[in-house]
Amino acid sequence: MRSKHIAIGLLVVLTVLVSSLPCQGCRGGKEQKEKPVMFVPKMTIIKKNVIDEDELKKELELVHPVLPAGKQSRYQLYVTPNDPAVRGLSTQTKGARDAYQTAVSWIWVSEQTLNHVPERWLMPHEFLANTPNYPSNPIKGKAVSDCEEQTNTLVSLLRAEGIRPEEVRVVLGKVKFGDEEGGHAWVELMFNGHWLALEPTSGPYWDDEVRKLVTSRGAPFGYYASHTYPVIQVWAYYNDIYYLDPRDNSGNAPASWRKVALAK
Repeated sequence: MRSKHIAIGLLVVLTVLVSSLPCQGCRGGKEQKEKPVMFVPKMTIIKKNVIDEDELKKELELVHPVLPAGKQSRYQLYVTPNDPAVRGLSTQTKGARDAYQTAVSWIWVSEQTLNHVPERWLMPHEFLANTPNYPSNPIKGKAVSDCEEQTNTLVSLLRAEGIRPEEVRVVLGKVKFGDEEGGHAWVELMFNGHWLALEPTSGPYWDDEVRKLVTSRGAPFGYYASHTYPVIQVWAYYNDIYYLDPRDNSGNAPASWRKVALAK
């Protein structure tokens, strides 16, 4: 997962499939019915996302040698609903759908391109306020990052909007999109009594191989209410208040978090 030169042959398929999806922001008139196509986001280059779990934990321990009181995991430190940049953004969004539409417009850029390292987690404030001005940012003036920043920031935004901690969480684990599998972070929101997967990194992205921005509307808000999210293994669920390792049920998460069923 450390190699920068990774085969991305499915990107052509990605462009075709994403372009066929209905606009997630379209409203009014007759509701547009989603076509029964397989949604393949840019995680076809999944090996450029989260490194292996053990390596990730070591990286975060170096950054945060002491776990603050009240936290179950270092992952929780990256969900910051009270951050000024997050709070400011929350005044511009109205509800979960609007927050997701904002998040899916963020631009995915690989760690190697942005930070010149295999893995570096940034706080939501750093992502929103500072990455637009990074010298290494290929899309100057735009907030850019890979999956963990976009996911942690979306959960922070949803929490800042007032969504209860029992009803939204980051999921960290291993997924398989197309023929590629690897570490990834995504969002789950309690919706109609089930956990609905949200994929903020399904929007536009920077293609390292051809060095250009690839535009994408991303997955509609309710896409994974009727499509299976391709999770292989979950390492952790978390937000600023709760944490759960589902493999041994450790953590302080409420009973609702121990439901494994996703929305169908």
